[in-house]
Amino acid sequence: MKPTSTETLPCAIFGHNYVRSKTNLDHTIEMTCSHCDTVVVTDRHGNFENHTVPNSQVTDTLQELYRLTRRIPKTKVAI
Repeated sequence: MKPTSTETLPCAIFGHNYVRSKTNLDHTIEMTCSHCDTVVVTDRHGNFENHTVPNSQVTDTLQELYRLTRRIPKTKVAI
């Protein structure tokens, strides 16, 4: 891995220095690296997931869409 700037050099050599930036209601923790500002999210089991979507508004909209689809009951039609 070749770092592109001197800010990411400590991350390339020693690894990231994550700091808790946000705790969500679904018991996931959002962490950011203090050197290179890489965002990582932990799930309920403690596994790290890279925050791949750079626009958080897209992520929020997808979560709201999922909640809406779970809320609307599916009617069963008997034939």
